[in-house]
Amino acid sequence: MSHAPPGLGEAHNAVSGGVFYGPVIQGGLVTVTTTQQPAGLPSGGLPPPASVHVGHEAELASLVATLDPRGRPAAPAVCLVAGPGGVGKSELLIQAAHAVLRQRRFPGGVLFVDLHGHRSGVSPLSPGEALGHLLHQLGVPEPAIPVHAEDRAAAYRRHLAERPTLVVLDDAHNSDQVHPMLPPPGGSRALVSSRRLLPAVDDAHRIALDVLPHEAAVRLLLEVSGCLGARAVGPAAEELVHHASRIAERCGGLPLALRISAARVRGKQPAAFADLAAWLADEQSRLYELDDGERQMTSVLAVSYRELDQDQRRLFALCGISPGPRLGIHAAAALTGVPLARVRRLLEGLCGAHMVQEEDRGRYRLHELVHDYARERAREDLARSEREAAADRLVDHYLATADRADRVLSPCRYRLQDEWGRPPGITPEISSHHAAVSWLSAELDNFAGICRAAAESSAPARSWLLADALRGYFFLAKTWKPWEDTHRVALAAAEQAGAHREQGILHNSLGLSLLERRDLTGASAHYTAAAHHFEAAGDEHGSANAVENHAWVRHYSGDYVGALDDHLRALRGYELLGAERNRAITLRGMSLAEMELGRTTDAIGHLREAGRIFVERDLHLDAAMTLNGLGEAYAKAGDRRSARLHLLRALRLSRSCGSRYEEARARRGLGSVSRDDTQRLALHHWERALHHYTELGSPEAETVRALIAELRA
Repeated sequence: MSHAPPGLGEAHNAVSGGVFYGPVIQGGLVTVTTTQQPAGLPSGGLPPPASVHVGHEAELASLVATLDPRGRPAAPAVCLVAGPGGVGKSELLIQAAHAVLRQRRFPGGVLFVDLHGHRSGVSPLSPGEALGHLLHQLGVPEPAIPVHAEDRAAAYRRHLAERPTLVVLDDAHNSDQVHPMLPPPGGSRALVSSRRLLPAVDDAHRIALDVLPHEAAVRLLLEVSGCLGARAVGPAAEELVHHASRIAERCGGLPLALRISAARVRGKQPAAFADLAAWLADEQSRLYELDDGERQMTSVLAVSYRELDQDQRRLFALCGISPGPRLGIHAAAALTGVPLARVRRLLEGLCGAHMVQEEDRGRYRLHELVHDYARERAREDLARSEREAAADRLVDHYLATADRADRVLSPCRYRLQDEWGRPPGITPEISSHHAAVSWLSAELDNFAGICRAAAESSAPARSWLLADALRGYFFLAKTWKPWEDTHRVALAAAEQAGAHREQGILHNSLGLSLLERRDLTGASAHYTAAAHHFEAAGDEHGSANAVENHAWVRHYSGDYVGALDDHLRALRGYELLGAERNRAITLRGMSLAEMELGRTTDAIGHLREAGRIFVERDLHLDAAMTLNGLGEAYAKAGDRRSARLHLLRALRLSRSCGSRYEEARARRGLGSVSRDDTQRLALHHWERALHHYTELGSPEAETVRALIAELRA
């Protein structure tokens, strides 16, 4: 026995019919119990269970319960476990078979046959060959086994009808291979595993096996590597668990990848964990690191890939061009250049082979390691011209859809795309605020990669057009890293092209991102650069934007008089240009400086005028920001009733348009106006505000945290 490192939680204690098996952690001690075969019951070629089995407890319990003919006489005769290669299907079947074998549920015992459905370099067994193996396990002498498959099936069914038996059919290739071995009506049952869905196997109890959750993945890695037997404690143990966590994350919770990783570090110094974690961080070589000399992730994936038809293989390889493992059906259609209906059928085929998973309607995901393999197949199997054409279509899709979504979110704002016309590209239907935010949120992790692909293409202007189209969403959602990543890529492309006005727009947007996090020095540098580029381009509107944005640097520096001067300069420029939305935004900014200077009457007047313009143009986020400003102004003026009214309206509007930042701002204000009347209500609003500010990484979180501490004190 040995001590397990702290913080890992309980180890897997698999219980079936009162029998424990596998490693057990109790009171911090690790023990391993062995499984003994019950005497008198045949077990055929059933392999022993792995000494370490972690995770999939619910699926194991479901199988064992379904395989009990006594408790559920009408239960399905077939249990089918389907999932991708390496997810642990075979081990789950073996664990379940041993559990029921120990409980003596089947007088005929357990039969086992590996059907070799997806084994590299080995052809799948024919039904006749598999039936021969099963009859041999049933004790039929070799000379007595019938020659023809139909006769073997008949003899096999007679045996199963006489004595209830559990048949384990591991790694099935397709339904036709399995059908002759399914048990006849009665007490016999079959356990089947396959990488495919086997839709023609009717009336089966189906389990879709997925990867392990992160905690279970770390536990499996540590147990299989033998590191739970180490007596390391304190910082050394914490560091080991940290590196194990990184490895588990980069294996994506896939049990085979975890077991291969464990084999690579077993018996080595703890530094081996750090080395492997670093090697697995490289997406270009990660798959080749997952090789322990006997098992290779690439071999497992290659078998599934070769079994796809030609069009499915092409789509799978094209998925490797997508920057991330998630994509929508319209993105897949753009990659392939074929109609949506055809792409949908191809994706269904990839899902049926467990190469792709449908996460939501029209949304698909590849496991991270499978996406690595798709990138490899794109490099190896697709011509360079086809890869480039597919990447161009994909960029066009993202640009067209982002532009469409932005026009819903910010219908009246100036955008670069207006000068280029509507971009080409297939797009989903986006006609509502909810649809726009849903698509943008789902694709968030792909935008930087798409910007990079656009910048490296023959039309690099698409990178800054895409970044500009995403600016409104980034401001709404406060997603700082994608905001900076996309804009820095686009800015580099604009610099290389010598596009001054575009550089000015991108600098302004990057400055706003930093300003929102109160990095005033960084924001000021971007605004100064923006002013320089707008002047070089002769862009009066852009120059006014740079002045207005710099007013906020002064505001947050405490220079409210200087901020008001900059607002007034920008306001005059917008009035000359007839830019009403920008005029309203500036009036709203002026009001905040006026509040700080004690000029609440002026502030309320400017906010009312700004709110009128925003409402006329259906600019909901801007209207919510203005209502928050009015609530704050009325609170400063001592009119708590009007303050509460406007803050409640701001709360409702900010929630409807999906702005967690403005919702937090409204709740912060409501907490302040409620404090003297109902401290419990004030605390409720401030706690919700703190939750949103913390999730968004906003510096306002510290202010609200101090308010809560003061109230509780």
